[in-house]
Amino acid sequence: MLASIVATCKLNDVNPAAYIAETLEAIIDGHPHSRIGDLMPWRFRKASSQSQQGPG
Repeated sequence: MLASIVATCKLNDVNPAAYIAETLEAIIDGHPHSRIGDLMPWRFRKASSQSQQGPG
């Protein structure tokens, strides 16, 4: 399972270590089950780059 996550991250040009760390933090912080799609690797870069840009 872990190899699949890492491979999916690489296919989506996402740092696997950063993805796993931030996803686990989100789950621990209570990310809602109904929004699990937000945690997928192909959405990670978009969410991470928006949070790094700050308020627009």
